[in-house]
This record gives sequence, structure tokens and C-alpha cells, in this order.
Amino acid sequence: MFQKALWLHSYKQGKYFIWLFWITSFYTLSYKYYVDAAKSFHFSQTITEKVNYHYQYFLSPEDHLFIQGIVIIALACVLIGWERHNKIMDSLWSLPFKRRYIYLTKWLLGVLNIIAVYAINWGLFAILKKTTFHNKYQLFSPFHSYFLYTAIVLIAIYTLTLFMGTITANILSQSIFTGIMLILPFGLALLWAGFISVHLYGTHEKTYKIENQYVSVSSHINILSPIEDLEVRFDYDPESAYTDQNGKRINEPNFSKIPSAWNLLSPIMYILILLPLGTYLYTQSPNEQNGKLLLFSKLHKPFIACTVFCFALFGGRIIGGTQSIIGYYIGFGVIGLICYIVLSRLLKKKIYWRLK
Repeated sequence: MFQKALWLHSYKQGKYFIWLFWITSFYTLSYKYYVDAAKSFHFSQTITEKVNYHYQYFLSPEDHLFIQGIVIIALACVLIGWERHNKIMDSLWSLPFKRRYIYLTKWLLGVLNIIAVYAINWGLFAILKKTTFHNKYQLFSPFHSYFLYTAIVLIAIYTLTLFMGTITANILSQSIFTGIMLILPFGLALLWAGFISVHLYGTHEKTYKIENQYVSVSSHINILSPIEDLEVRFDYDPESAYTDQNGKRINEPNFSKIPSAWNLLSPIMYILILLPLGTYLYTQSPNEQNGKLLLFSKLHKPFIACTVFCFALFGGRIIGGTQSIIGYYIGFGVIGLICYIVLSRLLKKKIYWRLK
């Protein structure tokens, strides 16, 4: 697993996305943190003495995690999906390395880069906080949890993407299925709520209520659950009392929201389950299936059943809504049938691009 040749091979495959991940991370985190300090200082110097200075700083995962997630998903797709497309995997597996070591090397390459990027940015934040205008108004304690939560979520996303590469047979299906899996808990909650509502309630008010209930439950199994309410926010206004949204008195201008550490259980479980499962499936990969939608023919029937059911629920919700049960089942049947026909054909075809 620690063979230099394996590390060099994986690095050469993904080096452009690795460096892109570093560049985008430093730009969206440390650089913007410094720029915000400079802007706040400049603004404080331009106001008149009769006006009290109002300091604000806000950081949320939406500011950086979306672009980081795209890059890290692309890295995982290149390391496995693109390897299948270029048929490099055949020559790689002919080398005297165990397949599980090859897979674990790919996983460690991404994980170590994520940890290194976040550790360095955390250190830079600490230095910048002490040496810039932020130091006057901020506490550093919320950043500890913030960097930990976002790093674990990114590692889980990377692990999920690599795992999808062990059951899909081309880079396109690997990337698409990864995106679907990230929103699947939320999407299924909405679709199932619509199914229940059209049969039992049939009103928008009841539908909205049970949608919120189902989405709340699904958030506990969502890989993104630790960052749903995560934010670092400092808001100092000398003319206003320090109270949060619930009216609770706060002793300093720290309005940060850090979810419970229990929320980390979801992405950690993804990592603990998908890493060994992906390692095993990678050792069993049938290379003759490369280019198809899925690698293992045994997955075809359950995949068709689950996908057709989900698209049928979606069709029923779009066409019939939540008030017409007849329209719901028309959409359910039509969209489900179309999905079945399309998938049955796609699973038999191989997809190859001419790009090299």
C-alpha cells in the first residue's frame, strides 16, 4: 500500500485536480478571510465619528464546499472512472501489487490532501485572526469545529465517489450516480411524502407539513447533515443588544451555529461502511464490463427496480401533484415505463469517448 510506484501513478493521474483543489481551497478560505479583514478595516476607517462601527463576518460551507466538492468528486472519478476509459486499469492490475492496495492508495491520496489543505488553512486562519482586524471582534473557537466538520464531510464525499467507481463501469455513470446519492435521502423524503399525501390528505398544507417531517428524518442519514446548519458568524453592533434569534442574551458578538457532534455520525458511517466495501468490490471488478453503466450484472435487476420506482414516484408527483390520485398514477405509470425501457437498453450498451 505504501509502494512509491503506486503513489506516483495515482498522483500523475490526478495531479491537475489535486492542485486545483489546493488552489481553490486557499482562495475560498484563507485568501477571502484576509480580504474580509482588509475590507472591514478600511470601512472602519472611513466612517464618521458620529456613526458607530458595525462589524460583521460570516462563513458558511456554501462559500467554499460546493467548489471543493466538485473538484474532489472529479479527482475520484479520474482515479477510477477515467482509468477504466483509457484501459490503464488492465496494465495497472498486471503489476505485482494487490488490488486492495491500489484502491487504498487512491483513497489515501485524496484523504491526505483534504486533511493537509484543511490543517494548513486552519493554521493560516489562526495567524490571520491574530494579526488582522478580525482579532478585535472574533473568537477562534468556532473555527475548530467548523474545519473539522467540513473536512469530515469532504472525506465522506470522496469515499462515496470512489465507491461508486467500483460498481459503475465508466466515468460518466460514476459522476452521475455520485451526485444522485448525495441528494437521494432528501429527494426520497419529498417523493415519499408526496405519495403518502396524495393517498391520505390531498392538500398542500398537509403535504408541506409531512414533507418537513420526512426531510427532518432523512437529514440524519444524509452525508451532508453536519453542515446543514453550520456557520461562523460574528456580528458586533454597539447600538444593539447581543441576542440571538430566540432572544437569548449573548455576552459576545459570536452568533455562530455549530451542530451537535452526533451529526458527524452520518458521514463517519459512510466512510466506515463504504471504504471496506469499495475495497472488496474493487478486487472483484470484471474489466470486461468496462464502458457499461454498471460493472456487476447481478446489480442490474435491483438497480432497475429501485430506479424505476423512484422515477415513477417523481412522475406521479410532477404530473398528478398531491390532489389528483388519477393524475398521480398516470404520471407514475408513464414515467416508470419510459424509465424501464431506457434503462434496459442503457445497461446493455458500452459508452466510450474518443478523448484520450
